[in-house]
Amino acid sequence: MRKFELIPSNDLARRATIIDDPAHVEARLQELHPNLNTNLFRDAIIGGLEGRNETTRASAPTAAGVQQWLKTVEDLRTLLASMNWLIHEQRNCPFISSPDRVISIVTMTGNGETGKNGIEDPTNQAEKGAVAENFIQKNNQLELFNRESIKLAKENQKETQVWALLYHYDKILNEVRFELSLPTGFDKKKITEWGERLILGSIPNNPMDFTIRKDAPNAPATVEVEPKTGTFE
Repeated sequence: MRKFELIPSNDLARRATIIDDPAHVEARLQELHPNLNTNLFRDAIIGGLEGRNETTRASAPTAAGVQQWLKTVEDLRTLLASMNWLIHEQRNCPFISSPDRVISIVTMTGNGETGKNGIEDPTNQAEKGAVAENFIQKNNQLELFNRESIKLAKENQKETQVWALLYHYDKILNEVRFELSLPTGFDKKKITEWGERLILGSIPNNPMDFTIRKDAPNAPATVEVEPKTGTFE
């Protein structure tokens, strides 16, 4: 098999395909997997905001951001695990993968361009290492098959396409913007290119406006399930 190399963005720069119309976003999520919808990601983001708001002036300076990320990861994985998605880690990086191992999702904090259809695409806020580079290289290979990549993966069950739930807490606007996007370029510990971006919206950090969420069903007792096929070993 031909060996594909990831091309740094400064050698080949291209903008992601951006979908921001709510109806089209919803349709695309259903194409990725029937369990995915905007409300599911919204619930996970609200859970993260609740975690952020539990910190106090006495908390460590970085506690709010850390607690938001931890709770967003936990809520997303709990919600999807209740639908038989697989909770697993690779080098302490938390993933959640569909039962057929076609798609996996990792939660990341993004920069100020996150959740916008602006001039520039976003990047991850925190530096990512070897694990991120590995799954992005896999994504880049699958991207060569364009929109047929998901179909190909379903038929062969040999590749897992990794998407990122990317969110940004805007302190000035006091809101979280978020998107589900496919990273395809990686350079100097940063995501430099995206194949596709699904803009999911924004949520103001006003606890009084949060709708009452039903308690998510408990995840299965055995949750650390490593996929036997696909990207993850």
